Amino acid sequence: SCIMKKISNDEYYNLFCRWRASGISKASFAEGEGISRTVFYYWCRKFGMEQSSPTDQPSFSLITPDVGFHKEPVVRISYPSGVSIEFFGKVEIDSVKKLL
Repeated sequence: SCIMKKISNDEYYNLFCRWRASGISKASFAEGEGISRTVFYYWCRKFGMEQSSPTDQPSFSLITPDVGFHKEPVVRISYPSGVSIEFFGKVEIDSVKKLL
C-alpha cells in the first residue's frame, strides 16, 4: 500500500517550482516524488493561475534603458508558462533574441 504524507502549501509550491524547472511531465514528476498525481495537478493549476498574466498583456515588455544603476529591469520576458526573465543594466539584444 502507498501512504501519502501530508504536504504543506509551501512544500507544494516548492514541488511546483522544481517541476517547472525539470522539463518532465507532471505525471512523471509526481510519480518520482511519490505524491498523488491528482493533488499535484490541483496545485499546479492553482499556482499556475496565480502567476499567469491576463491574456490582454503582451508576452514581454521592453523598458527603455537610461544611464546608471537600474532598480527596475531594463527588459522583462514573460513566457506563457509563468516563467519571467529580467535583465538589469546593459543588455545585448542578441541575447534577448535567443530567448524569444
